Amino acid sequence: MRYAIISDIHGNIEALQAVLRDIEGRKIDKIVCLGDVVGYYPDPEKCIDLVRKNAEFCIAGNHDYAAIGRVDTKTFTYYAFAAMEWTKRHLSDEAKAFLTSLPLSMEADDLYFVHSSPANIEQWPYVFPDNEYAVFEAFNSIVHWLNFVGHTHWPSIMYQDDDKIILYPETSIELNRSHYYLVNVGSVGQPRDFDPRSCYGIYDSDSQQISLVRVEYDYTITQKKIAENRLPSFLAERLEKGR
Repeated sequence: MRYAIISDIHGNIEALQAVLRDIEGRKIDKIVCLGDVVGYYPDPEKCIDLVRKNAEFCIAGNHDYAAIGRVDTKTFTYYAFAAMEWTKRHLSDEAKAFLTSLPLSMEADDLYFVHSSPANIEQWPYVFPDNEYAVFEAFNSIVHWLNFVGHTHWPSIMYQDDDKIILYPETSIELNRSHYYLVNVGSVGQPRDFDPRSCYGIYDSDSQQISLVRVEYDYTITQKKIAENRLPSFLAERLEKGR
């Protein structure tokens, strides 16, 4: 079985379409979405439609819940808040019903999928590799051997070997069943690791390999839409810088 795991699309239809085209050529059996389908960018409705049509299942991100009032946007940055207020006004009742139906986590095929962290999932913690406390809390909460997350927009592969947690330096790894893994698949719609290309993950259960895949897309189209919809210009600038 080959899984494609996507996350943090954030209303960027150009990025999502490019990733789905890439997935089509890789003999993928199931697509899983780790949330934040909406927020920031100007095509939330279209992104929801594509996720519904293509993903085996989708879990909720904090922006998805913010769009339906389950997360208080007062905790957001100015840019996230402004974009979310715009997003709320541009979602149909059907789209909101879909977001309402999304669970916070999912267990499937001995895998665990969650948007932010296996620890305190309703608090939406950020698990950056250099945040020792958040990493410890995440691994301390792990039950399944293989766990997929998003939320930080920063792809990474970490695993626990005895009492050590190791940040794997490459983008592809052959798994060891004696280890526990936490894989951040990065962001489709708003990469922040200084690489503007979209990122998603592939897990092959037969070969026991995980790969983080980068996909180029024409972000200038998205930038033009941002200006046309009077969304904050910073949201356009960050796309070409990958930050």
